[in-house]
Parts: sequence; C-alpha cells; structure tokens
Amino acid sequence: MKLIVFVVLFTFLSGCNSIQKPVAPHLLFHQPNDVSTDALVAQSYLLLSQEAYRLKDYDYEFELLNELADYEYGPAQLEIAKKLLKGHGKEYVHGTPLEWATKAAERDYTPAILFLAQWYRYGGDGVDVDLKEAMNLYARAIELGDYSAATELGYIFIRHWREEKGYETAQQLFANAAYHGDVKALCGLGIVYRESQKLKDLEKAADYFQVSYVRGYKECAFELGYLYHRSKPNTQHALRWYQVAAKNGSRDALNNLGMMYNNGDGVDIDYSRAKSYFEQAVELGSRLSFGNLGSLYELGKGVEQDYDKAVYWYQKGVDRQDAQSMHNLGTLYSLGSGVEKNREKALSLFEQAADLGNRFSAFNLANAYYYADGKEQNDELALEYYLVSARAGYAPAFCQAAEVALKDSWTLARSYFHEGAKLGQETCLKSLVKGLRANKEQDIPIVGLLKAFANRDVAFANEMLGHIYQFGEFGLFRSFEKAQAFYLKAAELGAVNAFANLGFLYEQGDLVEQNLDTAASFYQKAAELGSALGKNYLATFYLNGVVVKKDRTKAVELYQEAAELHNTAALINLGDIYLDYGSRDFQLKACALFKKAYELGAKRAAVRHSRCVVEQTGDIKSAYQLLEDSRGQDCSLCVVKQAELILNKQIEGKSQLEAFGMLQNAAQAGNAAAAYKLASLYESGGIKSQDLALAFNWYRTSVTLGEVDALNKIAEFYWAGKGVDKSEDDAVEAISQLAKAKNFNVASFVGEHFYHGVNVDIDLNKARYYFMKAAQQNDGIALNSLGVIYRDGLRVAVDTELAKDYFERSAHLGVPDAMHNLGALNLSQNKEKDGLEWLQRAAEKQFVKSYILLGDYYASHDANEESMRKAVKWLKLAADEKAPDGMYKLAMLLKKQNRNQFTIEVQMWLKAAASGGHQAAVSELKVFELQRE
Repeated sequence: MKLIVFVVLFTFLSGCNSIQKPVAPHLLFHQPNDVSTDALVAQSYLLLSQEAYRLKDYDYEFELLNELADYEYGPAQLEIAKKLLKGHGKEYVHGTPLEWATKAAERDYTPAILFLAQWYRYGGDGVDVDLKEAMNLYARAIELGDYSAATELGYIFIRHWREEKGYETAQQLFANAAYHGDVKALCGLGIVYRESQKLKDLEKAADYFQVSYVRGYKECAFELGYLYHRSKPNTQHALRWYQVAAKNGSRDALNNLGMMYNNGDGVDIDYSRAKSYFEQAVELGSRLSFGNLGSLYELGKGVEQDYDKAVYWYQKGVDRQDAQSMHNLGTLYSLGSGVEKNREKALSLFEQAADLGNRFSAFNLANAYYYADGKEQNDELALEYYLVSARAGYAPAFCQAAEVALKDSWTLARSYFHEGAKLGQETCLKSLVKGLRANKEQDIPIVGLLKAFANRDVAFANEMLGHIYQFGEFGLFRSFEKAQAFYLKAAELGAVNAFANLGFLYEQGDLVEQNLDTAASFYQKAAELGSALGKNYLATFYLNGVVVKKDRTKAVELYQEAAELHNTAALINLGDIYLDYGSRDFQLKACALFKKAYELGAKRAAVRHSRCVVEQTGDIKSAYQLLEDSRGQDCSLCVVKQAELILNKQIEGKSQLEAFGMLQNAAQAGNAAAAYKLASLYESGGIKSQDLALAFNWYRTSVTLGEVDALNKIAEFYWAGKGVDKSEDDAVEAISQLAKAKNFNVASFVGEHFYHGVNVDIDLNKARYYFMKAAQQNDGIALNSLGVIYRDGLRVAVDTELAKDYFERSAHLGVPDAMHNLGALNLSQNKEKDGLEWLQRAAEKQFVKSYILLGDYYASHDANEESMRKAVKWLKLAADEKAPDGMYKLAMLLKKQNRNQFTIEVQMWLKAAASGGHQAAVSELKVFELQRE
C-alpha cells in the first residue's frame, strides 16, 4: 500500500503536505482488548454526551464534549464538527465545523480523515470542492491502514480522470482494497473493466459487479444495469438490475429507468411511466430528474405542455446545482420559449452549467464568444469552452475548436480535427483531409480513419478513398480496382459525384483502358442524380461531340444546371461559351460567371476575372492586385499575367526587370507556366537580349514541372538547332514523350508532325514511315492519313484501292475523318449508296465536312423538293457550326431558291461567311452592294 500511496501522491498530488506522526494509539482505540482505562473513560464520556443530547440537556452534552476535546480526543472533535454542521451547539464552542473536523483529522483519527476527505470531494457547507485535498486525505487514511480509503480514491480517479493512466491507477487501488475485503472496491474494478479502453473486459466487469452485489454492496446493482443498458446492450437485464437498484433506493437507477421509457431505449416509449420514475427519483434527491421532469412539461410528452411547470422543475434542479436543468432553463431564456427572451440570463445559466461540466452549455457559451452573440468576441475563451465541451463528450466541439485554432496554427487545429474524426465526426474528417491536402502533408493515418468511416457506410469516406487510390495520395499506390470499388460504394450510399469521378477514370484512360462510352454513361448517371460535377463533364462531351451527338444547346443547358449548383468549372466553361458569342450582353454574362467562380474559391478564374475588370472598368491596378491575391498552385498563370501587365508598361512603378524576377522566383518555386514564359522571353529577346540556350533550358524546366506541351518547343529547338546541337533523333524523342504524356499513339503522333510540319520540316516520306508503324498497331488516325497519302499520290504513286482499304479500316475504328474520306471516294467512283452511307455515318459524328459534301450532293443531284430540303438541312448544320464554306453554300442555295434574290437570310449567312475569311462570300457581297447602287 505504501507504493500505491507514493504513486498517487507524486504522480497526481505534487506539493502535498507530509503526514504528521500519529498520537498514542490508546486515544484511537479500535481493538477493545487493547483499550486503556483513559480510553474507556473517554468512550464513556462520549456515550454520556449522546444520552444528554437525547434528553435535550445540551449544556451537559457540550460540557462533556468540550472536556474530551481539551484532551484532543479525536472522536469528540469530529462529533462537535458534525453537530455544528447541523446547526447545533455553536453557542457552546468556538470555531467552525471545518476547523473541528481538521483538528480531529490532525490526530490521525481515521473516521475524521475520511469525513474531511468526503467533504472536500463533494464540497458544500462553506467548503469548495478540492479534489487534490480530498485525495491527499484519502492517501493519509490508506497509510493508516484504512482500505476503504483506497476504494474512495479509486472512485475519484475513474470519475474525474477518465484517461488510461487514471484507470490503471484506480485498478491498483481497487485491487488492493478488494484483497482486504472491501466489497465496494469490487464494484469499482467492474467500472474500470467497463470504461477503460485499454483494460476493457465486459465479461469480467459483469462478474465483479455481481460479486460485489452478492457480497453486500447493493449500490452495485445500478452499475450492472448500466452495463447492460449502455455497454453490453440487453434490455431485459438492464431493466431487471435497474429495478433491483431502485428497490434498494438508487435514485440514479430510477432516473435511468425513466430515461429508457422516455426515449424508447429498448422499450416502448411510455411517458407516463417515465414521469413516474422521475418523480420517485426526485423524492430520493436525484438532481438529474428535476431536469428530466421539466423536459416532459416543456415538450408536452405524456402531459399537457406547460412552460410554467417546466420552469418550476428546471429551477428546482438549478437550486440543487443540476447542470442539465441549468442548460435547459438557459435554452428557454435564449429562445424565449415560455419565458421572456433574456440572452444575458441564458448565458449566465450556460456558464454555471458549463462550470459543472455540461457539454452542451459549454458549446453554447463557446459559440457566444466565437460569434459575439451576447458576449464580446473572444477566440481564446471560445476555444477554451469548445474544449471543455469536447472533453466532456460532445465530439462536434472538437471541430469547432479546430476552426478557432486554425486562425493561428494548423498543427493545433489538425490535432483537434483528428480527435473529432476519431470520435466519428464527419465534419472534422472532411476538414482534416482538406487541411492535409492544402498543407501537402502525407499523413498515412488519415487513410485508417477514412476506412473506419467507410466501414460504417459513410458516403464521403468511400468517395474520398476512391479519390486517394485514383491519384495515389497519402503514400498509397494508385489502384483502379480499389478506386472503382470505393466510388461504386460511395454512389450506392448517395454520393452523387462518385459516378462522375468514376467516369473521369474511364475518360482519362490512365489507370484503366480509355472507354469514352463508359465515361459518358457514368457522367449521365451522375447528372441524373443531380451531380454538378457529372453535369459539367457531360456538358463538355456534348459541346465537343465526344461519343454523343454534338449539341451546343444541350451543353449550355447542362453547364447552366451545374453552375446553379455552384460548380466552379461549369461557371468558367459557360463563361467561355458566352465569350464566343461575341455580343456585349454575353460578354457581361461571362464576366459575371467568372466573378462568381472566383468568389467561390476558384483561383484559376482569376485571370479571366481580372481581364473582365480591365475591360469593364479600366482599373488595371485592381486587376493586378486580384492576380496578386490569387497567385499560387491554383492559379499558376496569375504571375504570368502580372508579368505581362508590367512588360506592357501598364503598371506604374514596376520595371521589366521586376517582371523577370517575379517569373524567375515563381519558376524556381515550381510554377511551370512561369518557366514557359521565361523561355519564350529568352527566345524572343523580350526582356534582355535573345538567349536561345537559356530559352531551351527554361523550356526543359517547364516540362520537368509538368508543362508537357513545352515538349513541342523542345522538339523545335532540336530540329532547328536553336540553342542546342541539332538532332533529329532528340526532336523525335521529344515528340514521342509528348505523345505518351497525352496518351496518343507515338508513331502516329510523330507521323502527324512530319506530315503537317509541326516543329519539324514537312517530310512526307518520314510521315508515311511512321504512319505505317502506327498502322501495324491498328491506329485509326494513321490509317486515315495513309489513305490520304495514297489517294492523293503524296510522294507515292496514286493507289485508289489501297487508299480505300486504309480508309475502310480506319472508318471501322470509328474515325469520322476516315468515314468522310471513304464516303467521298465512293461517291467519286459513282458508288452512291456506299458513299452516302459513310458520309451520313460521319455526319452522325458531327463531322462538318460531311455536312457540306452531303449538302452539295443533294443540291446538285436532283432539283426536286425533297433533295433541296435535304441539301438545306445539311448545309444549315454546317452553317450552325460556323463553317465559312457551309455558310456560303447555304446562302447561295437559298439565293437560288429565291430567284437569285439577296434575302435578309442570304445576306446574314454571306456576312457570317465573309467574317470567317471566305473570299467567295466577300465577292458575292460586293455584287450585292453593286446591285443596290
């Protein structure tokens, strides 16, 4: 026992006073066989004083007690303290009850020590709760051999230090007390095994509770009831043991029985029975039941709603220091429900309840300080009360505490988010994941938390795990199978974006073979479920005609729906479409969308938004500051646009060298766009003299930082020997790397570069060589290009049948260009049926050249009304796609149908074609102007 006392004192009670030496044992008789004559006399005097009290001879009673006290007789000193506490005898003695009890304890009179310890433990009668003093006194009693003190000390640990170290210390104390026969200690051991996470053993807890009860500690029946109520759910056992405890006078058991019937906790809701139990508990002094009774009247459960009675019972609880009654009454005053609204009184009650450990009141008080609602704004006090609430068991308070801490310290906020997440708070989990990403932390334990939530069927956790496996975050390897499984589960649980994310996997073709049809299917599912992300992706497919019929109207409709759901990508995409319309009204609409996207946190909208600011207000300074505020990973172009404003001499006080320094610093910090801009400036001599070697190095840096399109410039520099030794092989390698980065067929991509002279000289022989390699891999684009080469005799002999074979192979692979070429070739060979079939298949894929050729065919093939209708239909489709030749041919066909008159519609299409650079349309408009003259 000495060891335990030592641990308790030095671990938890630093600074306690040393124990006094005991007085002569004959004054503290406990063994009748060893009682001296003086001790017998003292005991007789004490008995006589008790008889005098019975006979109401108070003078004689205190004459005896004072005489014993003069001899420092501990039992008499304690007796005087107890009588004074009852308001009896203060005219006969000097000193307070506390002073008399302390005197008795100083004599090492164990009952006095235990009495005083209990007084400090619970407070009252002028003594504040002082757990350290109580623990110090229990430790003294233990040293004097009273093992019940070890039990009481253990209960302090399990009631007030609900941490593993506290439970472990309590276990030692209870074990020693139980060994010496203290049956209450057996009950305490049961509580340790029920509540401790490390020591938890519910079977062992049940055994200890039952042994304690059987051996005479009847209060342990309540703990058995609580075990089966909360820890090891068994309604019948819980009811049975609560009822046993209630018969033995347990007010807590009566209260909990009331709560079970009040909440329908394993039993049918029965408010009348709940009320009866609460009333019985109140009669036995249960503070909790005052609040519960008040709640029945407040909510009208089983009784007629009566705020007056609710306030009456709450006030009764407040008078008895019941924290829940304080909280409930405070809530009534805060809301003005049944009482006059009084925020000040509400906060006062919340404060009292919080001081008594009520987690909800502590949370309300924290909100008052954080949001300046009845209290002066104070983050320090808000954080303090959020933590009080959290540590009292209200897990959402950890999330709020983290938000407060986040203003000053991500590290501290992270710890609170983590605690809340461990307790099941999804809000904390979301903020934790967001913060870890923003701070680029690879915190692998977050994956364990997410999986724990996922196992509880939390949609967000499943979706986030899908994202993590998709992109390989937090130290995990990328895995399509795992990403797919988590996304599908998330979708099943109602995460509407999960299908959209899964579709993106198939669209990108990175972790799985690209399948645009499957991607579109998932986007459609997501959109139907209301996913803004799915609507945005699907809109892009309709805008570009990817595996669906090209439909700008449908795309705009979907973008608008996604924008209304605050999808920032959709806001930007819709704004870009509006800009294409060209009118002032649509330009204003586009700018409004860019602004909204920016305000919603899309920093990448800053460039567009800043351009709008300049165009609409001319305020270049504000635009520059907007770009400054948005610089970073989410807007890599912001610093580039800032530099361009400076280079264009639009920002006063900023030099070209400063612009160069900004770009260099950004590039060195990992900004690929800044590195690319630096390279272009060195290439053109835009800041200093031209330096192609430095330009090449910066282009290469840009590639390293992720700007793969800079590989085109690398290829160009190698091909032309600009700033680097000329090397065709290195040029081709750069083009090949770009093809791989974009998931293109490498040989076909290289062939396209030689065919069109992109970054290299046109070389049809080399183009054909690479196209042949790609054709062996069944690449559709290469097969179509080979068809063109043999059809047109490009550095080879014309071979129409071989060309046709290549076109047909490519067409069957779904290449619209090949379908068109095959159709046109068939028409040229007078195979109209096959020709029209392939042209229509190309047209179904929105291939504009096919629209025009079909229009030409029907316009020239037959002059009947049906042919003209088809001709107009196909040419109108081409015109709607803003194809200048389509607009011109439509205009000329309409003119012909209107007896060569320049109708308003004819004029409109001619002007549109002319604005697109169509020279025939320009000439036709001149004819029209001459006719008007």
